Amino acid sequence: TAFRTHHGHYEFRVMPFGLCNAPSTFQSAMNELFQPYLRKFVIVFFDDILVYSPTLTDHLNHLQQVFQKLVTAEFFLKFSKCLFAQQTLEYLGHMVSPKGVYPEPSKIQAVLDWPQPKNITELCGFLGLTGFYRKFIKGYATIALPLTSLLRKDAFHWNESATSAFLTLKKAMTQAPTLSLPDFSKPFILETDASGLAMGAVLMQTSHPIAFFSKPFCPRLRRSSTYIRELHAITTAVKKWRQYLLGHPFIIYTDHQSLKELLTQAVQTPEQQVYLAKLMGYDYSIHYKTGKTNIVADALSRLPETPSGMILSLSMPNFIFLEHLKLALAACETFNTLYNQIQTEPSSHPNYKTQNGLILYMNRIWLDPTMPFRNTVLEEFHASPIAGHMGVTKTLARLQANFYWEGMHKDVQNFIAQCSICQQMKYETKKTAGLLQPLPIPT
Repeated sequence: TAFRTHHGHYEFRVMPFGLCNAPSTFQSAMNELFQPYLRKFVIVFFDDILVYSPTLTDHLNHLQQVFQKLVTAEFFLKFSKCLFAQQTLEYLGHMVSPKGVYPEPSKIQAVLDWPQPKNITELCGFLGLTGFYRKFIKGYATIALPLTSLLRKDAFHWNESATSAFLTLKKAMTQAPTLSLPDFSKPFILETDASGLAMGAVLMQTSHPIAFFSKPFCPRLRRSSTYIRELHAITTAVKKWRQYLLGHPFIIYTDHQSLKELLTQAVQTPEQQVYLAKLMGYDYSIHYKTGKTNIVADALSRLPETPSGMILSLSMPNFIFLEHLKLALAACETFNTLYNQIQTEPSSHPNYKTQNGLILYMNRIWLDPTMPFRNTVLEEFHASPIAGHMGVTKTLARLQANFYWEGMHKDVQNFIAQCSICQQMKYETKKTAGLLQPLPIPT
């Protein structure tokens, strides 16, 4: 940002407007400043600092700590833009209250006053505004499908179905429910459903929704079997809410009866192997519910089913796996030392946090590189029936999605190189050697 003129060399002493890296640089500075307090009682989004507390006494104490950090770093606040000790306030387009989170009323009114789009630009603006609040709307993807279809090249031809979707989406915005805030001391409930066109899911606790999610299927998935579409809905929803579900027990409800035997059925197709691998590392159980009782996010149309009061459940082996992992970590001296250091001095370990008796490094479960349990993890992610003896790259990618330890890449290479099944059954992937050329006989 320095520049030279005929009067001399000049540099900015504050961050100027217009730099492409200015937002990320400022957000990084805020994260570093409030690192010990983030997601404990402080949330920062650029220059919006939210301090939340269960009681007024705690709130005053938290404010004092935040102010002290700002004074130390020489940041200044404008008093006219500050609000203190509020029960309900607007934050990033949402209203936050003791009851939960709901859309800002002015944004809802803007949606209601939006005129019928006459071109793609106006339609994109409408879908952008409503899409910001899609987690509040049941079946957003299904409702908006006639409108999103108009965004294709040379496909903008307004018709009756688009008008119906436009008005239905406006009505749905006015009926958006208040979403509750997550409580990590309680188990999560994930309900999923899939039709021939789209999938939907809802994340709940104590029968109250936390977030809705829906997504239309691509042409390939529309041609797939019902089993694959339902399995895709589960894995997509788990990936969407990974930050809530990883390291916490949760229950999956589905209206597809064959999925209750998810881990006991034989893996017969590559698609099954790919989807099942995405669920490894989670502590979950699958419960079956009939379509009429499985009221999920997008309320997709279903074929009539025979009413049944039977509920079938299956506990997954992942629960035992995580319990064994916690027992192995509890006996590890390095883990206990690091765990206590993170709890006493979180600022000295910025990328670490403790959660549910585990250490998370950048939202991945941390393991001691010397503990023998690593071999159990490698066995689970490579040699189990679900893992399918994949190669180094795919096995490493699966592990890195949920676990971290130093030297993981080398351990995966050594483990696969010593796998007897891989050595016996896999073919050589190197290029075929050329013809042997005899050496000339010396004269």
